[in-house]
Amino acid sequence: MDKIKNGLLLMLDLLVVVISYFIAVWIRMDLSFRVLAFYQLFVGKIWLILIVYFVVFKLLRIDKSIRNMASVDEAVRISVAGALGAFITYAILLAINFTPIPRSIYLIQAIIVILSMEFMRFSFRIYQMMQIKSQTLGDDYARTIIIGAGAAGLMLMKEITSNKIYKNRLVGFIDDDKSKVGKSVNGIKVLGTTDDVGAIVNTQQIEMIYVAMPSVSLAEQKQILEKCYETGCKVQVLTSTKDMISSQGIKRSLREIGIEDLLGRQSIALDNAVIQDLIRDKTILVTGAAGSIGSELCRQIILHHPKVLLLVDINENGLYDLQQEFNMMVRDGHLDASIRFIPLITSIRDLASIDRLFATYRPEVVFHAAAHKHVPLMEDAPIEAVKNNIFGTHNLLMTAEKYGVSRFVSISTDKAVNPTNVMGATKRFVEKMIQSMDPTSKTKFVAVRFGNVLGSNGSIIPLFKKQIANGGPLTLTDKNIIRYFMTIPEAVSLVLQAATYAQGGEIFVLDMGQPVKILDLAEKMIRLAGYVPYQDIQIKEIGLRPGEKLYEELHLNKEDVSTTPNNLIFVTHPLSLSKDQISSELNQLKSVIDQPLVSDDAIVEVLTKVVDNYHPNRKGVASHVRDSETLD
Repeated sequence: MDKIKNGLLLMLDLLVVVISYFIAVWIRMDLSFRVLAFYQLFVGKIWLILIVYFVVFKLLRIDKSIRNMASVDEAVRISVAGALGAFITYAILLAINFTPIPRSIYLIQAIIVILSMEFMRFSFRIYQMMQIKSQTLGDDYARTIIIGAGAAGLMLMKEITSNKIYKNRLVGFIDDDKSKVGKSVNGIKVLGTTDDVGAIVNTQQIEMIYVAMPSVSLAEQKQILEKCYETGCKVQVLTSTKDMISSQGIKRSLREIGIEDLLGRQSIALDNAVIQDLIRDKTILVTGAAGSIGSELCRQIILHHPKVLLLVDINENGLYDLQQEFNMMVRDGHLDASIRFIPLITSIRDLASIDRLFATYRPEVVFHAAAHKHVPLMEDAPIEAVKNNIFGTHNLLMTAEKYGVSRFVSISTDKAVNPTNVMGATKRFVEKMIQSMDPTSKTKFVAVRFGNVLGSNGSIIPLFKKQIANGGPLTLTDKNIIRYFMTIPEAVSLVLQAATYAQGGEIFVLDMGQPVKILDLAEKMIRLAGYVPYQDIQIKEIGLRPGEKLYEELHLNKEDVSTTPNNLIFVTHPLSLSKDQISSELNQLKSVIDQPLVSDDAIVEVLTKVVDNYHPNRKGVASHVRDSETLD
């Protein structure tokens, strides 16, 4: 059908060419038909003229243009085609001794054909725009503003005013440049600056806001999004102009404003050259590769061109999904096909399997993200937490040293600081094992400690989303509870950077920004979903869960914390812990978990002996409060 339509449109263009020659003669002959000889001469050579223009139109792809999407580029190609066709026709007729006629006829003909063809195309576009404009007067079209009157805003404006899938009636632009206020962009007025968002929304009765400022800093974008959020309008953010002009298109470049936009983080600067040196052409192993942190580690590591990326996890479904994701990246040309990524299904508890894996692939750098992490579940199953988090990690540490791994980076948590739960206690013991490793070892063992990550499996934000989808209520353990938050890509980027600073025995602490009150988080998420807190959706307090704190901490009082070259990464210097001490404590843990029918309380009792400052809070009592010392 499209071929038939294109063929008919090409025939229409060629008909315009024919008519243009006769009009040109008529104009040149002072609007007279008396000199019939010239008309008769061109009638005899119509076949030649049509062949010339057919070839020219094909070469310049005039027949491939979309009539309702006329552009400056197309106007230029039509101008070139009209002039080139007239010149070639004149040259051929001159070469075959065609009866001399005024040369001005060819010039007039070229001008007529160019103006006629461009008029036809732009008429299509004007007609469609008028149709769309008339449609936007309907009740189902949202009154809309675009924040950003630059290149991105202009591209977005053209898309939403020409594509029927967008139900927007564009009222105006807003921009942070005061000099643009009062002026127009393609006929659409710039109504004010970003400081005027609230007032403009009220006076213009705006229902939809597009934010098209992908090049501004993260801090500036957060301020703009906060103002948009406060209006109560539906808000969509344009992620990047690069995606707009790629195969992904504008539709995929728009996303809903998310809670991460409102929590706010300062932009992250990385020394990518050093990270590249750490990873490029190396064999890298990631444990817990199917998890939230592990999978993002794999995504970022593979972009630094490792020779081999080993994806280790016991979760076969998650591992399969990650493998397919990378296969698609290779297929689409977004990933170098020479990079090998190998999924390996195994448990870190299985020492023989881990040893065989290291012996086979000889990894040079290990990122250890495999762990049982859910606080309430580990309170009910402390034996599993000890087996997996402590003894599984011990298997990896010993094997990494045995096979001469260059660097070993373990992912830790702020719950390891003055732990009140089993999960935090096991992670603190892992940190102790890291700190006890031989500083003269070829392997540099370090840990990276950070707080909650937005959107990770089982975290508070996916839970709130499900509860909102079900109509509420949102459940809070305590209305005063506070947590640190960071996006998964941010945390992983800083983990990679921290790994480059490793000297052995350090615990790196990521700056998590300002702590967030979970009650405020719940209220914002309800509003983002288009509801009113306490009116449409309730928020219910259910009490602290076993092992849970009101406040999390980022470092111990006795830890000596100093800065690194990256202002978002701090380092606690190694504590003096002997291997013999750790070995003795491991034996104590092993003796208790090896007992048949061992009680949970017995395991917790041993953990309190081997983990300093572990104060079990197995009833969920809000007795432990945050130390006043924090990272600024």
